[in-house]
Amino acid sequence: MTDIQPLQLSFTVRGFDCGYGGPLRPLALADMLQEAASVHAMRLGVGADDMSAQGRTWMLSRLDIRVLRQPREGETILVRTWPAGFERLFAVRDFEVEGDEGQPIVVASYAYLVVDIAARRPLRAQNAVGTDLAVSRPRALPDARFTLDGFPAEDEFSPSFTERAAPRHIDHNGHVNNAHLLAWLCDASPPNSRGRGELAGLRAEFRQEVLLGEDIVAMTAPMPKPEGDAVRHACLLSGNGGVRAAAETVWR
Repeated sequence: MTDIQPLQLSFTVRGFDCGYGGPLRPLALADMLQEAASVHAMRLGVGADDMSAQGRTWMLSRLDIRVLRQPREGETILVRTWPAGFERLFAVRDFEVEGDEGQPIVVASYAYLVVDIAARRPLRAQNAVGTDLAVSRPRALPDARFTLDGFPAEDEFSPSFTERAAPRHIDHNGHVNNAHLLAWLCDASPPNSRGRGELAGLRAEFRQEVLLGEDIVAMTAPMPKPEGDAVRHACLLSGNGGVRAAAETVWR
């Protein structure tokens, strides 16, 4: 472990982040977390440009997000993030989001791959960026899970909508950015089966890239109800090449 310090960035939740009166949109939350991660990686010398100069790039592979309370429109929130170590091939990054009362309202863990751009092949992250890229700090989500357990079989899913990957969805890696994929996965959940419509949890796996012009079918299947008044769905993004991303969404 080194003396690397967590990064803190503040964001004000705007009307366009939550549909002018609704709960915070998953796309907005994913964008805020991604922005904080990107800024911190750049300051640590492992940002997109630094990695590209070495013929490498970061690709988000899996994540676990828990929403304890929805941020409110007009609220200023603090996103705190830090590299949290390594698991197998992955570099893990943790996040805490504090509300205006100073208490955590969102906690998350992301698992990234380091990918050789030319070979399109993952490298062992701790060998690629060094084992010192970690903060000596308790985990934001000690029980983070990066696998989707008890997922329904593919023939149990029903289509929700079709989305074509457009230029606005594409990031510097040349594929649809993870924030848009997360938004599509959440949108796959039936609107009339989301409780009050507030996202409470999201676990996702990104399995294949989605490229410009591809048509993606968002699909959903019910999952056993968790404790309390929450509801849970399994969601898939499928294209001609098979399943591109999968997620478990929890709503309250």
